[in-house]
Order: sequence, then structure tokens, then C-alpha cells
Amino acid sequence: MSRKFRFGHKGKEKLIFIPLGGNGQVTKNMFVYEYGNDVVLVDCGMGFPTEMLYGVDMVIPDISYLADKRDKIRAILITHGHEDHIGALPYVIDKISAPIYTSRLTIGLIKVRLEEAGKSSFARFIQVEPRKKYQLGAFSVEPFQMSHSIPDAVGFAITTPLGTTIHTGDYKFDPSPVDGKTTDVEYLASRGRAGVLALMSDCLRSEKPGTTLSETAIGQRFDEAMSQTSGRVIITTFSSNISRIKQAIEASLKHSRKVVIMGRSMEQNIQVAAQLGYLHFPSEILVKPERIEKIPDQNLTLIVAGSQGQPGSALSRIASGEHKYVAIKEGDLIIFSADPIPGNQDAVYEMIDNLSRLGASVKYSDITSDFHVSGHASQSELALMLSLTRPKYLVPISAMHRQMKQFSLLAQSAGIAAANILIVDEGGVIEFSQEGARITGQIETTNVFVDGIGVGDVGSIVLRDRKVLAEEGIVVVIITTHKRTNHLVGEPEIISRGFVYMKESGGLIKEAKQIVRKSLDSGNKIKNWLSVKEKITEDLERFLFKKTARRPMVLPVIVDV
Repeated sequence: MSRKFRFGHKGKEKLIFIPLGGNGQVTKNMFVYEYGNDVVLVDCGMGFPTEMLYGVDMVIPDISYLADKRDKIRAILITHGHEDHIGALPYVIDKISAPIYTSRLTIGLIKVRLEEAGKSSFARFIQVEPRKKYQLGAFSVEPFQMSHSIPDAVGFAITTPLGTTIHTGDYKFDPSPVDGKTTDVEYLASRGRAGVLALMSDCLRSEKPGTTLSETAIGQRFDEAMSQTSGRVIITTFSSNISRIKQAIEASLKHSRKVVIMGRSMEQNIQVAAQLGYLHFPSEILVKPERIEKIPDQNLTLIVAGSQGQPGSALSRIASGEHKYVAIKEGDLIIFSADPIPGNQDAVYEMIDNLSRLGASVKYSDITSDFHVSGHASQSELALMLSLTRPKYLVPISAMHRQMKQFSLLAQSAGIAAANILIVDEGGVIEFSQEGARITGQIETTNVFVDGIGVGDVGSIVLRDRKVLAEEGIVVVIITTHKRTNHLVGEPEIISRGFVYMKESGGLIKEAKQIVRKSLDSGNKIKNWLSVKEKITEDLERFLFKKTARRPMVLPVIVDV
């Protein structure tokens, strides 16, 4: 590969690049660019909790690094409107005093989330135009058009006195995207001719040879499925996959099927996309869920949120037989038009099993590739990106470590020196200077958990307790004392939940009470209840494990009377 670049900087300033999320994982994308006294951020996404994160709704990036840089942040640049790129904004926007630069549809999707969270007053939006320059402190930023599985996706050319970095966002080279807007090859080539310091490129499909199929291929598959099915067609996909939803609605219209939208996030996104002109359909095609039973099965399509098995989602409730308006029956065709995100597979497969038990025919990626295509570039497209931009340095982003490593091997075969490929996971620090580029260290980051309205107040200790409660149960020891004398009153009481059935475990409970009594030093007056509670916990845990090989949570409670 012919690579052309000269450092244009002769001072001592450095460009620092740090992924706060997105590297070493598939979701939670957030990247820091720092030059002198100026900082720009790219994307601010959420991640899905694994099944071990009991009660956690989502995971967001740790922005502790930015705490003392708030006045230096010039902008938040958003590449597109998928949740793994915008989902954390409602939880951090009040801590980042900077305008949001992004495209029209993405602004609409973000506004809905901020309004719902009561955070609209913290946001300022600048709608970007492709190939237009925006000066943000020391950074000159120029968005450019990219094709992905959602309209209005952009990448950013980010220029400092050291040179230009190309931040791709999620992309592929789709020759026939649903919205008709292809990746701006001409712009990328012109940037490559001018000289690119570094390419920060999505590489989620670096393990896949060839090119990724066009998004429009799915429309034909929906068309065929609806023509061959006499029952209801139920399609699930990501709620922000506007291009996929558009094709599902168009196929339904062609086959005289009414469409029911199920799931709050799905409804919101479709409403925003329609209002902004990214979705066009006659309003009468949409019907409310309560009308489902009045419409013949062959005239009905359901577009349902919950493709990742999220607890409480519309599809999850349908699969468990708990949905108010939908009961699965023989003849239903359910199409999973999304692959499980790593970490979500068990939840998705459990849902597929349940749907199958209820009598539905379920199509998913393990048995057919007809109903999902990726929005990410495969190996030939990644090679094309390298050829167009001709970067001096490559920084793989938005992928698991193995995928970043695979992209590195691909880049080396394309002529980029191994020493010029910089792979870092979340928190890794890359420094560019006139001397070159290097990995300089690691900042401390941690997952920030969102649980209900709480942000960051659920840590490892809380999650460990939840795990014990879920897997082993709880044993509550109630000790009654006299308020004035501090002496014991009566015998200890023991209550078990999720551990043993009390009525069938009388002997065990009786022995447990004796252990507690011994821990209380035969009823003597107690002065230090904290140490006594610790001893009760320790002694009872040891006894119960010896008897049952289980470790329930032991919770002593002191009651004064």
C-alpha cells in the first residue's frame, strides 16, 4: 500500500486518544480525543447487562477521567442513532457541558431519550452537514456520509496541528442502502491522498471474509416470508434499526397486512423517523395492539422489540405467555432479524425455546441467514477502507480484542507495519506526537451500572449479594433484646427464603438456633452487637455449608423491645 503522510506539527503538543468504551467489547462506545486544552468526545453509548448482573438495566461508560476536564470539552460527536452509541447520553449529559454534533435523525432519537429522562435542558444540538467543517477549539471536524443499518450515519475527520484522524463509526460499503446514501468513497479517497495520520476504524466483522450483504436484501426475504405464510408474521429487531423496520412495513403493505408496533422504544423510534421523513407509510396500516384479535392472521404483521431477550420487553413477555394482547399459536412465524450480542445468547435462546414450545415457527440466525445482515464491514471492505485512507497508523475500535487483532493481521497484509497498529482495550491511552505514536498506559475505568433511577450506586458488593440471594437464598436470624438491660428476650427466631422449606427442615432449623445461641455466649449481656452479628454470621454460614453444601446469605437482625 502506498502511504503518504508528513507530520505538520513542530511543537510539543500531543494528541491523546482513549476509548472509554467500545474496545474489547461490542457495545458502550465512547472515545476521547484530547489535544492541549481541548477535548472532543465521539459517541456515548450503553451496553447490555449480562445475566450475572442481577437487576442491572444497562451498563454505561465510566467518565471519571473527564471529571476535571469538563470546561475543556468542546463537543460530543455522535456517529449514528443506535443505542450502543447514544444510550448513555441521558445519564451523563448533565456532567458534560458540551454541545452535541450529529445528523438530523440522530438528533431526533436522542431528544426522545433526553425528554424521557428529564434531561432536555442540558442538551444543545448542532445538526451537521457532510463535508462541512466545524472548528472546535484546536480540532477541525468534518463529518462525512457512511452507510450502516440506520439512516444518517456519519464518520468524522478530526484534524489537529498533528494531522487528520479518520473516525469511521459503524459502517459498511453498501452499494444499495435502504436510504440510498452510500459511504462517501470519494471523500475518503481525497483524505487519503492528502494524508491521514490515523484511521480509527470499526472492525466488528474482521473475522468474516468477503463483503457484507446489502441491507436491501432483507426486504426481499420479508416479502417472500409474508407471501408464503398464512398466519401472523412477528418480526423482532433492534428498535433503532430504522432501515430494517422500513422494509418490514413496506413488505406488509405489499401483502395487505396491518402492522402492530410493540414496545415503547420501538414506537418512539418509528414515530421520530416518520415525523422527520425517514419512514413513509399510510397511517391506516398501523393498528393498536388491542385490535389484534379482530384482524385475520394472514393480514397481520407484528414488529416487536426485545430481540436481545431483555427482561420485560414485548417479545420476552410474549414468549413467557404474559403479554396482554398476544398469545402465540400454531401458524405464527417469528423472525429474529438481529443476531444476539455477545453475552445475550443464553437469554435469546431461552426465549426462542419458549416461543417454539408455544407452537410458533421461529427463524433465527443459527438456522437461516436470510433475515439478518450486518451493518458492519467484512474483510474486503476493511481492506478497501485501508486502501482509500492510506493511514500511517491504524487503531481498531468498536470490537472484541480478537477482532481487533484480526484487523491488525489484515492491515499488515495490506502493507501497514505492525509497529504502526495500536490495539488498546477500554481505558488504553494512545499518544500521538511529532515523534510518532505509542501506547503510553492505562487509565482506571469500571463499568457503571444503571439500576432503575440509580446510576453508579450498584457496585460489585451489591451484585455479589444479589448473586447469593438469587442462587443460594437467605437466612434471617431475629434476636430480641430488652431495650433497657440489653439482655436477650426469648429464643432466636430463624426465617428462610429461597434456601430450605421451613416445614420440612425442622431439624436443621433447630440445630441452627442452637448455633446462634452458642454465638450469643449463653444469653449474657451483650455490649458490642456488631461483633456478635459478625460471629453469628460466620458460625451459621459454616454450619449451614457443612450440613447442606450451600452458602445462603445470613442476615442477623436485632429487635429491641
